[in-house]
Amino acid sequence: MVNRECAFVLSRRGVCVLLFCLYLCLCTACFFPRMAGFSDEWLLPKWYLSVSVAAALVMAEAYLLYIRSKVAGLPRGRLFSAALSVAATLECLYTFGVFFYHGGTAYAGASGTFDNPAGLSLCLCLSLPFMYSFVRDCQGKTLRAVGYAAICLAVAAVCLSRSRTGLLCLTAFLVMLLYARAKIRSRVKAACAVVACLCVVAFCLTRKEDSSSGRRFILERSWELISRKPWTGHGSGGFEREYMQVQGDYFARHPDSGYAWLADEVRHPLNEFVLAWVDYGVAVPCLIVLFFGFSIFRLSRRKEGFSTALACSLFALFVFACFSYPSKYPLSWLVAVAALACLLWKPLSVRLHGRFRRVYAVAFGLLSIAVWTGLVVEYHYERTWSRAARCCLHGYSEQMMPVYGRLYRHYSRNPYFLYNYAAEQFYAGCFASALETARECHVYWSSYNLELLTGDICRHSGRYEEAISHYLQAGNMCPVRFAPLEGLYHAYKDSGDTRKADSVSAVIRRKKVKVPSSDVVRIKAEAGGGPD
Repeated sequence: MVNRECAFVLSRRGVCVLLFCLYLCLCTACFFPRMAGFSDEWLLPKWYLSVSVAAALVMAEAYLLYIRSKVAGLPRGRLFSAALSVAATLECLYTFGVFFYHGGTAYAGASGTFDNPAGLSLCLCLSLPFMYSFVRDCQGKTLRAVGYAAICLAVAAVCLSRSRTGLLCLTAFLVMLLYARAKIRSRVKAACAVVACLCVVAFCLTRKEDSSSGRRFILERSWELISRKPWTGHGSGGFEREYMQVQGDYFARHPDSGYAWLADEVRHPLNEFVLAWVDYGVAVPCLIVLFFGFSIFRLSRRKEGFSTALACSLFALFVFACFSYPSKYPLSWLVAVAALACLLWKPLSVRLHGRFRRVYAVAFGLLSIAVWTGLVVEYHYERTWSRAARCCLHGYSEQMMPVYGRLYRHYSRNPYFLYNYAAEQFYAGCFASALETARECHVYWSSYNLELLTGDICRHSGRYEEAISHYLQAGNMCPVRFAPLEGLYHAYKDSGDTRKADSVSAVIRRKKVKVPSSDVVRIKAEAGGGPD
């Protein structure tokens, strides 16, 4: 009898170790650093690894379900919190290592293993509630001290990222902790919360004023898109397909607008709810807000450590969704799925352990195999594209055309591939094919860079009127840039219209420089008739 009990205990402990390792791999994948061999070396490695480990986790749960292992009471929430705490701590150590390597305070806006500081701030703010929950559950004093030190590291890393949204989330966490732990009067708590929130809001509004003005401009143009189709939206990818055209039309009507100095290429409205409204109509953002509100309310009512951590993390995700683009990062989806699983776990566990238990287990196993198969196929194409693009950078564009032709059958609706394909066709001298590919790309994507590329293709093909039209549109989209003016100068000059070429040259000479660069110096010297 004793041996059987020990065997069960060991089996249970082994399952806990297995799940913790899978959770740790999954959380670490969400923080995975930049990796060569992908078209997007920052985000795609995180996504490929996260999805593959998630499939392995589903396979492990399917196996446990199939053998009817007595693991219904496993502390999955505690294991997940511990794994995410370890992964976030490693990210903080990496961030500080990079910070000191680049010279301390000279390094502006730490981003860690992410493409920008917002990604680092987002993922650490999502992790902080789980780190605190894990520390609260720890028994040993040494482990608690290490946990609190890790929390201080995470807070310092968020401050190091200089993210205003991250600072807002830290203030919100501090207010929540004040309400939950501090033994002071409610009126004092409320006063402290109001003062803290007002200070943070004032700081965020007065810091990076250009960024705030740019965000306001983007939201105004996004509202123009929403007002055209408020109920049905513009369809999947509608923002990327329509926004830059709206921005170009605005500056064509208001060439002297103060926003012209701030305008740049925009791929996201910096608000997930606005993006959903533009693409899918008013119903989708309303459903998303309802999901956040319902989940946070139900999870916070449970008064459990893991549920409370999920509620706080979802609140941070909601704040970032109002000011950034958290859907780009796998950890955001992981937290949302964990919250949904926590809400539905009890009714689902009863059904899963019913008479069709093995059917569900096999279905989950087959789903994992299908996901792995799809990932292998996608990785093959991704790797091939990355290698072809790297060869093109070394001057082998013409030799890579057959490879791009094979990739086109798979990526024929991917605007970023189509843009890259059109650019390489242009460099290979295939102007007719490049123009056709660029026009296909215009169906899915409205972009300053695409207008500029199409203008270059048309100019080298002798289609000067079309080239001028595309250069003008590119100049309207981003009025501060010099490249459209350079294209216009050469288009007028090649077509024999020297009067307009001289006029553009005069504009280049007078134009103010926002960001000095070697390209601007070259353009002013070549098309502007000499240095400024």
